[in-house]
This record gives sequence, C-alpha cells and structure tokens, in this order.
Amino acid sequence: MSHLPVSVVIPTFRDGEALRRALNSVANQTQAPGEIFVVDDAGGEPSVRAILMDFQSLPLKLIELDKNVGPGAARNAGIEASQQPFVAFLDADDEWHPRKLEYQMQMMLGLTRPDFSSHCKAFGARAWPEQNPGQSGPFGRWPVLLSNPASISTVIVRRNAIKFDFPDWYAGEDYAFVAMNLLAGLSGRKLGATLARAYKAPFGAGGLSGRLWAMQLGEMRTHRLLLRAELLAIWEYALLLPWTILKYLRRIMIVALRK
Repeated sequence: MSHLPVSVVIPTFRDGEALRRALNSVANQTQAPGEIFVVDDAGGEPSVRAILMDFQSLPLKLIELDKNVGPGAARNAGIEASQQPFVAFLDADDEWHPRKLEYQMQMMLGLTRPDFSSHCKAFGARAWPEQNPGQSGPFGRWPVLLSNPASISTVIVRRNAIKFDFPDWYAGEDYAFVAMNLLAGLSGRKLGATLARAYKAPFGAGGLSGRLWAMQLGEMRTHRLLLRAELLAIWEYALLLPWTILKYLRRIMIVALRK
C-alpha cells in the first residue's frame, strides 16, 4: 500500500483505552499515513507501550517526554520529529472517519493546495453520517477571531508553512495555534464533511474540555498573543474581550442546564 506524505501526531497523557480507539481509527484509514508519532507526555503508564505493541503493522514511533509539558508542547515535539511534508493532529480521546486522510489529503494535494485545512467534528459519540468530500471554503478573519474554527483533531498543515508553534498552555493552546497561523497568512480551507468525532460534549464534560475557566483563559491569552504579534488591531481586541466573557457565561449556563 502506498502511504500519504503526512505525519500523524498524537499526544497522550494517561488516556488508557481511548488511545487504542484513536490508533484503531488511524489503522482503519483507506489511505495510510507515512508515519505516526505517539507523544507520551510523561504519563508514566506502561500501558502506552503495551497498546502500541498491538499496532506493529503501523509506521509507529513513540516519543517519551521526561516531564509533563502539556498537549501543545507535546505536539511541538511530534512536529519537530516528523519527516513528512504534512502534519495531521489527533487527540488521544478522539477518532477519525476511515476516509479522513483520503479526503483531506486529496484537497491538500489538489488544485487549491492550501497550507492548512480542517473539516467538521461531531461530539457525543454520534454515528458517522454518510460521507463524501463535500464542498470546501476559506476561513474568514472574524470567524477565526470569534471562536476556534478548526478543532485540532481535524487539522492538517503543511509542515514548512508553520509560522507559530503551539504555546505551552493546558487549554486553548490548539486555538492559539490555529488562529496565529491562519492570521499570519497561511492559506486555509475547511471541508464540510464530518471526519472526526469525540466521545464527550464539546465542553462541560470531564477532562480538558470540562475546564471552562481554563478554556476562557486560553482564548484570552490567544487574543493577547495576536495583539503582541500585530495580527490583531487594538480596536478588535477591545471588542473581543466582552465577547469572550459572554461566551464563558453562556457555557456555564449550558452546563448547568445539562445537569
């Protein structure tokens, strides 16, 4: 089987059997990636190596970090080690549709040849809808500023086009990576197909997505980074501050009603 010119980076920290599910979704791709990096963020679990032993047919490489650095810095370690022209990210508690790499790399290598691409993501373990590559469209400036338009498990980026690494935060680091790179000039397109899914609600569930205040701080830090990098005007920053606070209050209400 020919391999696509893409490196898959999976950061993990005590994810247990969720990591196996993520790797199964990579193993079941209709077109295989050139290499896969599992970055163990000093989780100290021997189960990671045991799980990887069940995927010996995959081009798997394990990176074991000496200290816990967070998902962003763990992804940076995977990017640095990668040898393929493109990098795809997959969180250990997410999974991909079997045709994710086929459809997305078809666009990355096609006529438009964007530097950055993503697609839709489902939450709550929903069944996969009928899929086709679907239409794609560019990322607008204000959609990027108002919310994260690309969940990290949906992102493929041209390696040599990356202008900003992930910050070493524990929440919102994925939004910072997406926003900084898109607003710095990377050409990007988003497919309408749903090619990734999570087994939890988008926020308010357990784990990282459940830490609403951390998410809020990550978003505010991202806007400050954009301002310092001169990718955001001061008047835009002034408008975004109350917007993020309103979003935080809305999330609290949704979680409260869900309970």
